[in-house]
Amino acid sequence: MSDSPVSNPEPRRNPEWSKPLFATVSIIVLVAAIIALFWTRPIGDAWTRIFGGGRVGAATTYVLQYDYGFHPRNVTWRVGDKVTISLHNESPTHWHEMMIGRGFDDTPYGVGPVHMQFHEDFWNGVHVTMSHAHNVDNFVPGNAVVNYVGPKPFVTEGGNFSPTLAPGGSVDLTFTVPNKPGTWYYGCFVQQFIHYIAGMQGTITILPAKT
Repeated sequence: MSDSPVSNPEPRRNPEWSKPLFATVSIIVLVAAIIALFWTRPIGDAWTRIFGGGRVGAATTYVLQYDYGFHPRNVTWRVGDKVTISLHNESPTHWHEMMIGRGFDDTPYGVGPVHMQFHEDFWNGVHVTMSHAHNVDNFVPGNAVVNYVGPKPFVTEGGNFSPTLAPGGSVDLTFTVPNKPGTWYYGCFVQQFIHYIAGMQGTITILPAKT
């Protein structure tokens, strides 16, 4: 008698075989979710270590913006050094700016005053070259002396020097560190200071010129 599909059916798959695969896939999904949630901090730190963004003497300071923070959070420059800030907005959904200064200008808003910008703008009187502008939503030159290389972004007058980058945007700012030693701060004041409070802030230490 010849065999037939009825007399010799296909062996059924053991349902237990799917458990290890399910566990493996679950672990991969969990790890991917954790990376997606917290990727900006370790990657930003690694970027800084590799490219030396926050170290004194580095020709380029790579600054990453994300929701909601900056990398690096601490930068050191020296008076007289030529520096390029290479600013990148890593957020896929939010616009972010970068102001550098000290103190705060308060504006009445709702139930009380809100910090709208720094009181002392670091960029006042500084000669700076803007280049490689990509997805710059708007730019406030303030009292800086700005030279544009390549496309000139939309310019808004009034307020502190600040480029605002759309998601995925980037720009380079090249300048000689002015004779303004001491501690300065940088931050994002978007949404009436909410981004700053949420963690979008950092510190710049400017050392005196070498003697």
